[in-house]
Amino acid sequence: MTGLSRLAGRVPNLAVGICAVLFGLLALLCFVYPVVRFLGLPLMPGWGPLPPLAVSAQGVSSTAVWNTVRLSAEAGLLVVPPGILIGFLLERRRWRGAWLLSATLWGIFLIPSYLLTTGWQMLMAMPGLADSLFSRLFYGETGIVFLLTVKGLAFAAMTARTGWHAAGTDLDAASRVHVRAAWRRGWLTARLLLPVVGSMIMVQVVAASQDFGIAATLGAQAHLPLVVYAIYQNLATVPVDFTQAARLSALLVFLALVALAVQAVLARHQAMTVGGRQHRAAAVPCGPVLTAVAYLLTGGVLLAGVGAPLLALAMEGLGGGASDVAAVDAEGWRSIGLSLRYAFVSAVGAVVLAAVILGVRMRSGMGGRVLSRMLLWLVSANMAVPGVILGAAYVIAFNGRVLALYGTPALLILAYTASHLPIALRFLDAPFASLHRGLGEAARVHGVPLSGRVEGIYLPLLIRPLGWAWAMVFITLFFELPLSEILYPAGAQPLAVRLLSLEVALHYGAEARLALAGMAVCLALAGTVIVLVPRLAGWHAGGEK
Repeated sequence: MTGLSRLAGRVPNLAVGICAVLFGLLALLCFVYPVVRFLGLPLMPGWGPLPPLAVSAQGVSSTAVWNTVRLSAEAGLLVVPPGILIGFLLERRRWRGAWLLSATLWGIFLIPSYLLTTGWQMLMAMPGLADSLFSRLFYGETGIVFLLTVKGLAFAAMTARTGWHAAGTDLDAASRVHVRAAWRRGWLTARLLLPVVGSMIMVQVVAASQDFGIAATLGAQAHLPLVVYAIYQNLATVPVDFTQAARLSALLVFLALVALAVQAVLARHQAMTVGGRQHRAAAVPCGPVLTAVAYLLTGGVLLAGVGAPLLALAMEGLGGGASDVAAVDAEGWRSIGLSLRYAFVSAVGAVVLAAVILGVRMRSGMGGRVLSRMLLWLVSANMAVPGVILGAAYVIAFNGRVLALYGTPALLILAYTASHLPIALRFLDAPFASLHRGLGEAARVHGVPLSGRVEGIYLPLLIRPLGWAWAMVFITLFFELPLSEILYPAGAQPLAVRLLSLEVALHYGAEARLALAGMAVCLALAGTVIVLVPRLAGWHAGGEK
C-alpha cells in the first residue's frame, strides 16, 4: 500500500512534467523556431523561402534607427509625469472621478493605435484646423511623439500604480517621524520611485519602437522612416527582401532586449530598496486643489485618447464625402465577419491554453517551477518580438513542404493565438494564483474526478476572469493589424487590412463608417459574452443541484 500511495502521489508531478515538456515543444514550434530561422537569414541565406531574393547587399538604414530610438525615448520621457500622477490618484487618493479615469485608461489600451491616429488625422483635416500650426505640428515628429505618449499612458499608469502600492505606508510613516522637512520627505519618496520611473521609460521605449499602427499611418504620411515600418516595406514591396527585413528585425529585437534588461534590473533594485511586505496605504480624500487637478487630467486624457478620435470618426462617418459609399459596403461587412471568426477562435484558443498552463502550474514540484520559469520567459520574449516580426517569421517557417500553412486561415489563427497567449497568461495569473490548492486536493481525496473538480470548483470561481480575459484578447485581435497585413489569405481581408487600404486610398468617410460598425459589432459580442456566460454557467450549476 505504501508503494501504491507513493506512486499515486508521483502521478500528478509526472503530469506536470509532461505538461511542461509539451508546453516547451509548443513554444519551440510556434515561437522559437520561426523567430530564430527568420533572424538568422543574414547568416544563413538558404533558410529563406526564396533563395534568389534572400541575399541583400543593403545596409541598415541609420535614419530609421535614429528616428526610432529618438522618438521612442522622447515618448518614454513624456509619459512619466502624467503616469506618476495618474498612479498616485488611483492608488493613494479617493475621489468620485476615479472610475472614469480607470475606464479611460482601459479605452486607450483597447483602441488600436492606427484608429487613434486616423481619428486625429480626420480631426486635423476639419475646417479651421486644416492648414493651422497644430496641423503642421501633427504631421511630423511632434504628432508621432504625441500619439505614442497617449497610447503609452495605460501601461505607464499601471506601472506607476504598482510602484505606489509597493511603497506602502511603513516607509511614509517612518519618514514622518525621522524627517521633519516636508521637502526632504518628498525627495525621499521621489528617490524610492526612481526605479519605477526607469521601468516606465524602458517599457514605453519598447512599446513605442514596436508600434506598427502609428508608423504605418502617420509615420508613412509624414515620410518619417521608422524601423518597424521599414521591416514591413521590405516584405511588401517587389522584390521581397527577407534578409534586409531580418537585419532590421534583429536590431529592433536587440533594442527591446536591452530596454527590458534595464527594466528588470530596475525592478529588482526597487524590490531590494523597499524590502519586505509593506502595508498598503489607505486612500484618503482629495483636497480641493488636487481634485481640480484630477478632473482636469481625466478630461485631458479622455479627450486625447478616446473622445477626440472617436468624435472625429463619428463626424466623418455621418457626413462622408461624395466619393464614399452611403453605407458600409459588402466587402466591409465581409471583413468584419472574417475578423469575428478569426478573433473568436483565436481568443478561445489563447484563453483555454492559458487556463490549462496556469492550472497545471498550481501543482508543486520541479515541473511546476520549470513551467513558471518558461511562462516568465515567454511573456518577456513576447514583449521583445512585435507582431510584424512574428508575422515575417511565420512566412519563413510555414512556407515549406512540411508545414505548408502560408496563405491559409489556419496560419493566421495560429499566429493570433501564439502572439496573444502571453496576454491571456498575464491577465489570468492573479486569479489562478488566488486559488487555494486545498480546494482541489480535498475534492480529489473524496473521489471527485478531474472533470467534476473543474466544473464544480474551479469554473464557478474563474468564469468571470476567464470571460474578461477572452473579451480583452478578442477585442485586441479583432483589430490586429501587423499580423493580419502579412498573413491574411488572398481575397480574405480582415477588418484591419480593409481599414488600412481605405486609409491609403484617402476614403476617410468609408473608413470611419467601417471602423464604427466594427467597433459596435465587436463591443456588442464581447459585452454579450461577459454578461451571459457567467449567468449561463450559474444556471447550469443550479440546474444540476
